[in-house]
Amino acid sequence: MVLRSIFYLVIFISVTSYAEQKCNISSPKIKSMKPSFGNMEGFYNLAKGISDGLQEAPDPSKNKTFASGDEVIKKMFETQTDTFLFWSIGFLIVLIALVFGIVTCVCQCCCSCSPKETSIRAECTGFVYAFLLVAVFSFILTGLILFNESESDLFDSTDNLVVYTGDISRDLTNVIGNGTLHIACEVTGMTVNTFEHMNTLIQNYSSNVFDGTKEKVGINAVNNFSVKNYESANTATQNAANELWNKLQKINSKNKKCTDNVKTLTDQYDSVKQTLTELTTAAQAVKNSKPLSDINLQIDKIKNNVQEQANKASKAINSTQKQINKSMNSITKMMNDAQKNIDKSITSMESAYHNFVVSSGYSTLKTTVHLLVSIPACIVCFFSFVALIGVLLSLKKQDGVALKLPCFIIISFYLTIIICIFLILLSSLSFVLGWFVSAVCVPMFDDPSYQLFRPVNNTVSAVGSGDPVKIDFGNVLQLCHKETMTLYTAIDGKKVISTDSITRQLKLDFYRDNANKQIMKQKNLTFVLEPSWKTFITTLDKHTQDAKSAVLDSCGDSDVVDKYNTYIQNLVKSNTMSTEFYKNLETLSRNAPNTTVIATTINNNYFNDADISISQSISVLMTNLEQHVFKCRPLVDIYNNGGFVMCEKFGKPIHGLWASIGLAGVFSFFLTILLLLTYRWLKKHKQQLD
Repeated sequence: MVLRSIFYLVIFISVTSYAEQKCNISSPKIKSMKPSFGNMEGFYNLAKGISDGLQEAPDPSKNKTFASGDEVIKKMFETQTDTFLFWSIGFLIVLIALVFGIVTCVCQCCCSCSPKETSIRAECTGFVYAFLLVAVFSFILTGLILFNESESDLFDSTDNLVVYTGDISRDLTNVIGNGTLHIACEVTGMTVNTFEHMNTLIQNYSSNVFDGTKEKVGINAVNNFSVKNYESANTATQNAANELWNKLQKINSKNKKCTDNVKTLTDQYDSVKQTLTELTTAAQAVKNSKPLSDINLQIDKIKNNVQEQANKASKAINSTQKQINKSMNSITKMMNDAQKNIDKSITSMESAYHNFVVSSGYSTLKTTVHLLVSIPACIVCFFSFVALIGVLLSLKKQDGVALKLPCFIIISFYLTIIICIFLILLSSLSFVLGWFVSAVCVPMFDDPSYQLFRPVNNTVSAVGSGDPVKIDFGNVLQLCHKETMTLYTAIDGKKVISTDSITRQLKLDFYRDNANKQIMKQKNLTFVLEPSWKTFITTLDKHTQDAKSAVLDSCGDSDVVDKYNTYIQNLVKSNTMSTEFYKNLETLSRNAPNTTVIATTINNNYFNDADISISQSISVLMTNLEQHVFKCRPLVDIYNNGGFVMCEKFGKPIHGLWASIGLAGVFSFFLTILLLLTYRWLKKHKQQLD
C-alpha cells in the first residue's frame, strides 16, 4: 500500500515538474501603434469627433443577438440619418452659391443693380469690409495649410502601410504561435505523461489486484510453501533421531540427570517419527487438494475479470487522450484559421499596395490631389488679398488703381463662386471617405461590447460529448481586456475541457464497478482444516520443547552430545516449518470465504487511487489553463493596433482632408458675399469735404 502511494506521488510530481520545466512560454509584449500628429492632433480629433458622432454604435441592450453579420451592417446603414443631413449641408451651400451667382449675373446684365453715380460710400463700412476680408483670407489660408498637413500625413501613412501591416502580422504570428504552442505543450505534456503512467499501471493492474488478493487471502503463502523442502527437512530430522536412538542404547551412566534425559528422548522417539510422517503426508495432501485448487482457480478468474475491465479502461484512457488532443487541436485550428484569414487580407493589401504605389499613377494621384485643392485655394486667397488692397487704396484715395479694381473684383466674384462650388463638392466627396472610415471604426473599434463580432462564431469540439461548442469572438475580445485573462477562460473553456468532462470520458468508476460485479459473481469457497493437523502440530511442538530441555552433557559422551545437537537442530527446523505451514493454512481457512470481498476492496483501492492521480493531474492542467496558459490580452492589443492604423494613421488625415477642404470652401462662399459687397462699395463715391 505504501509503495503504491509513493508510485502515485511520483506520477503527480513528475507530471507537474514536466509542465513547469517544458511549458514556460510567455506571451510577447505588444508595442502600441497609436500615432501622434503633434499640432494637428486637435484639428484631427475635432473632425473625427464630428464624423464619429454621426455614427451609432450597436447597442447591446437593443441588439443582444444578431442573425448574421449582414444584419449588423444593415442596421449600421439604417442609422445614417444624421450623416445624410450633415452631408446635405454641403449641397445646400452649393445650391445657394449657384443661385447667388446666377441672380447676381442676371441683375448685372438685365437690371441696373450698380450704385448710382451720386451714391456716397461710408468709410466705416470700408474698414469693416477690410477686417472681414482679412478674417476670410486667414480662414481660407488656414484651410489650405491644414489640407497640406493632412495630405502629407495621409500619404506618409500610405507609404508606410507595408510596415504597419508587417508589424501587425508579425505580432499576431508570435502571439498565436506562442499561445498555441503553450496550450499544446501544457495539454499534450500533461495528458501524455499522466496517461502513459496510467497505461503502464493498467497493463499490470490485474496482476496487482491478483497478487494483492492472493496475499491477503493467504493463498500465496500456502502456494509458495515448498513441500519438497519440508519433506527433506522432516526426513533429515527422522534420520538424526535414528542415529541418536542408536547411541542412546549404548549409554550406561549412573548419573540420574543423564538417565532421565535419555529416557525422555527415548520415549518420544516413535511419536516424533510418526508425527513427522503424518505432517509430511498432510502437506502433500494440502498441495494436491481440490479446495486449494478451487481457490487458485477462483483468484485466476478474478484476475481475468479485472484484466478485462482494465483493458477497457486502457482504451478509454487512449480515447480520452485523443479527444483532448482533438479539442485542443480545434482551438489551435480556430486561432490558426483566424491568423491565415488575416494574413490573406494583409497579403492582398500588400499586393495591391505594391501594384499601386510603385506605379506612376500613385505619384500622379498625389500631385493631382495637391493641385486640385491648392490652386483654387490660392486663387481665392489672391482674390481676397486684391479686394483688401482695393478697399485700403480706396479708403486712402479713390483714383488710379482703385478706380480699375471694381471690374476685377466682380470677375473674381464669379470665379470665386465656381471655386467655392468646386471645393464644397470636393469636400463632400472626401467626407464620403471619412464617413466610410467612421462607419467601420465606430462599431469595430469604439464599441466596448464588440457587438459587431457577436455573430462571428466558430466552434471547437468538447471533450466527452464531442459536441461543437460555439465561441463568441465579441465576448472573447471583451473579456481579454483583462491583463490576467487567459484564452481558455475567455472562450469559457470549461465547456470544451474540464475535470468533470475528462472524468466522464474516462469512466474509471464504471469499469471498477463492472469488475466488482464480475468478482462478486464468484462463489465463496472454504478451506477446512483437519483437526488431526492441529494435534500433530501441538505434539511436535511439545516434543521439540522437551527434547531441547533434555541435554545430554551430563552423560560424559561427546559423540552422543554431537548426535543430540544434530537431532535438536533438525527437529527445531521441522517444528518451525510445520508451525509456519499450519499458520498459513489457518489464514487461508479464515479468509477463503471472504475472497470476493477482499478482491473488490483491493480493486476499489487501486481504481480509486488511479482516479485520484488523474484528477490531480487534470486539476493542475485546468488551473494552468485558467490562470497561466496563453494570456490573451496581446490579442486585444494587436486588434487595437489594427484600429490605430485604420482609424488614426489613415482615418485622422482623411478626416483632416474633408474638414480642411470644407473650411476653405465655406469661407470661399463667405468671400463671394464680401467680394460683391466690396464691388458695390468701391463703385460708390467717396464723400467730398467742403
